[in-house]
Amino acid sequence: MKKKKRKAKNPLHYIFISYIIITFLFSFLYFLPFTRISNISYIDSLFVSTSAISVTGLTTVNLVETFNVWGKILLMIQMEIGAIGIVVFISYGFMILGIRITISNLLVVSKDQNQSSIKSIKRLSLSVLYTSLFFQFIGGLFFYSQFRGKYDTALETLLVTAFHSIASFTNTGFDLFGNSLISFQKNNLVLIVTAALIFIGGLGYPTIMEYIYKYKKKKSLFTRVNMRLHFSFMILGTIVFWLLERGHAFKHLNFLDQLTNSFFLSVTSRNGGYAPLDIAELTLPAILILLVLMYIGGASSSAAGGIRLTTVSVLAAKMFSVIKSQDDTIIFRTSVKKEVVDRAFVIAMSFIILITVATIIISIFEPFQLDLILLEAISAITNTGLSLGITTNIHSVSKIILILLMFIGRIGIFTLIYFVFRVDNQKLKYVEKDLAVG
Repeated sequence: MKKKKRKAKNPLHYIFISYIIITFLFSFLYFLPFTRISNISYIDSLFVSTSAISVTGLTTVNLVETFNVWGKILLMIQMEIGAIGIVVFISYGFMILGIRITISNLLVVSKDQNQSSIKSIKRLSLSVLYTSLFFQFIGGLFFYSQFRGKYDTALETLLVTAFHSIASFTNTGFDLFGNSLISFQKNNLVLIVTAALIFIGGLGYPTIMEYIYKYKKKKSLFTRVNMRLHFSFMILGTIVFWLLERGHAFKHLNFLDQLTNSFFLSVTSRNGGYAPLDIAELTLPAILILLVLMYIGGASSSAAGGIRLTTVSVLAAKMFSVIKSQDDTIIFRTSVKKEVVDRAFVIAMSFIILITVATIIISIFEPFQLDLILLEAISAITNTGLSLGITTNIHSVSKIILILLMFIGRIGIFTLIYFVFRVDNQKLKYVEKDLAVG
C-alpha cells in the first residue's frame, strides 16, 4: 500500500514560525536578570522584543534605565535580524558552515524578502548583510564624531554610536538618548546622516543591489517605482511640514534648521521612528499628514513598513485605469498582473480594517483622545514607531493589541492569511452578476 504523499508546506508557514520563535526567545532573554538593570514585566519584555524584530521602535519602558550593556547588544542583534530577515540570516549561516542551500530553502528566502523570483536570491542573501553593515559603519563614523565627549568612556560612546547607526538603518527608531532626537534638533549633521540611513534602509535591498551591480543598465519596474515615489514623498513631505510648522513647532529655529527638521520629519514619518521634536507639538493638519505618510511607508523588501510604495502605485494606477475605462493597470507603459492588483487591494484594506478594530478596542481600555490612540495603532502596524507619548502608560490589553499589530506589520498580511486560514488555491468559477456601487 502506497503512503499518501505529504503536502509541502507553504514557505510563508516557515517564515511565520521563525518570527514567532525569535520573538519569544529574545523576550525571555530580556526578562532575565543578566540583561537588565531594573525590573521589567514579561509583557513589557515581549513588547520590546516584538518592537525590535518588527523594527518598529515603540517601547513601553525606558531602554536606558531598563537594559544593561548585554540587553542593548541583544537589541542591536534583534534589530539586524528584523531588518535583514531571519531567513536570510539562516541562509548566510548555512553558507558559512558549508551547508548546501536547496531550492526549497531559496524559495523561503524569496518569500521572506518579498521576491517573485529565486534566480538572484542567493546573491541577494550574500549581499544584503555586507551592504547593511557598510552603510551602518559609514553612518557610525559621523555619529561618533558628534557623540564623542558626551559620554564618560570611549566604550560607552562606541556602544551608543553603534546602537544609533543600527537603529537608523534598520528603521527601528530605538534610542539611548531618552528623548528620541530632540536634544539634536539643532545638530544638522546628526539629523541628516540619520535621515540618510533611514532613507537608504527604506529603499529595499533589491533596489540597492540594482544600483550596485547594474548601475548602467535599465532599472526594473520595481526600482523605478520605488525611487520615483521615495523621492516624491520625501520632497512633498518636506515642503508640507515646513509650510505647516514654520510658524508653530519650528518657529524658534532659523531657516536652515527649519528645513532640516522638516526634511527629517518627512523621512522619519514613513518609517524611521525618530523625532526631532515632541510630536504632540505639531498642528493637527501636520499630524494628519504624518498618519498618511506612516500608512504609505517605504519600499517592499526593505526595513520599512506601511502598505509599501509599490502597493500605493498599483492602487493609484488601477484607479486611473478605471476612470479611463481601461481593462489593464498600467505603470510606466507596463501592464500589471491582475493578481498583483488584487494583492495590493487586500493589503490596503486589511490595514484599514485592522487599524479601525485595534483603535476601537484600545479606546475601550484607555482614557486617551482618539487621535493619540489612532496614531499609536497606525504606528504599530506600519512599524513606524512614532508616538504621541502614551505607549508607556497603556493597559496590558492595549499592549497585546499593539504587539499583534507590530507582528502582523512585519510578517505581512498574506503570511498571516496563509498561516491562520490555511488558504488553498481553489479554482472555482461562480456566476457573474452586476452590482450597483457608489
